[in-house]
Amino acid sequence: MSAINPLVPREVRQITAARLEDLETCQKLAKMLLVEAGMAWLESRKPFLDPRTVRDYTIYLGTITKFFGNVKLEKLANPDLVRAYQQERIKTCRASTVNHETSILQQMLKRIRRWQEVSPFFQPLPLSHESPGRAMTPDEERKLFGVGPMVPGWATVYWLAKLSANTAAGHGELLGLRLRDVVVENPELAHIFIHEHVKNKGRVREVPLNADALVAANALLQIARERGAVEPAHYLVPYRVARGVYDPNRHGFWGYTAWREMCAAAGFKLRPYDLRHHGLTKLAEKNPEQVVIKIAGHVSPQMLRRIYAHVRQEALRDAVDSISSVNRAQPRKESKQKTEESREQTLFRVARTAEEMGIPPDKALQFLVEYERQQALSRTPTARTK
Repeated sequence: MSAINPLVPREVRQITAARLEDLETCQKLAKMLLVEAGMAWLESRKPFLDPRTVRDYTIYLGTITKFFGNVKLEKLANPDLVRAYQQERIKTCRASTVNHETSILQQMLKRIRRWQEVSPFFQPLPLSHESPGRAMTPDEERKLFGVGPMVPGWATVYWLAKLSANTAAGHGELLGLRLRDVVVENPELAHIFIHEHVKNKGRVREVPLNADALVAANALLQIARERGAVEPAHYLVPYRVARGVYDPNRHGFWGYTAWREMCAAAGFKLRPYDLRHHGLTKLAEKNPEQVVIKIAGHVSPQMLRRIYAHVRQEALRDAVDSISSVNRAQPRKESKQKTEESREQTLFRVARTAEEMGIPPDKALQFLVEYERQQALSRTPTARTK
């Protein structure tokens, strides 16, 4: 048998030279100040990262540098320092955020071959076992979208909530929409396109708009135009620079103050992301699994069954009704949703007009309620005979 030819000395020297060069680079990185080492490390990682991930890493590095100050990277190869960082940071932010930041430290220390000094003593912070989300009851949904139009300042977050609940799109996905991603000209073909700006590529998808979502999309488009968004590349929710001043080239943020006030008026707490959970739960109650997965994006069948398919009591009641030989005495009216939507539109227009005329919204709504009461009385037989 012929012997296997060993590598020629020239090839071995090339491999050795590359390894020594890598070691020298690591040693230089270890001796750099933290801010410089962080920038150099991130620059070497950029070709392999999504732009959004690069932005997140930049924020994490800024927080780490602010905490440790102007020290050399190699000084952080100390388990006690890393533990102290965890203990201090958890006082002001969530455990998941701290774990993301210490992951950056871990990656940089691995690069300079020093993580093994920390690893035996390191433990990521335990994550809180929060509910992945919850769906609103039919009564909660009516209350939330009933109070939403009452205050003009809630308009943007109200319509975003309406759109999220009816498309199962997350609030972050909606904030990333540009005008070209919202197609409303033909109601039969109306849809929103969740583009590749999302972090998970599996979430890129086209979602059709139902009647409620179409009303919400048109309302958001009108608000966007009033704020200067006219080009296809402009964002549906422009960034608020100052009071009454917006930059449509940057996307805005979820109005958490308005959202908390709106939920308080409805009488319950709800996270913005719960709206996606709510939409997917309603879909899962009445549609095949593959349809829900297509609308949801990256959700797997296992995730759908474990997290999103929380069948509500109302759906269970409908299910048992469907196998009964006797219908309920008072069947639900299919047209109710359309009536409620019309009322919401009326409340929103009244509140907005009152604001423009300088009339307090609560006074305007009182007039509207009194008017509706008088109209109802006039339609009763007793009122007509009198």
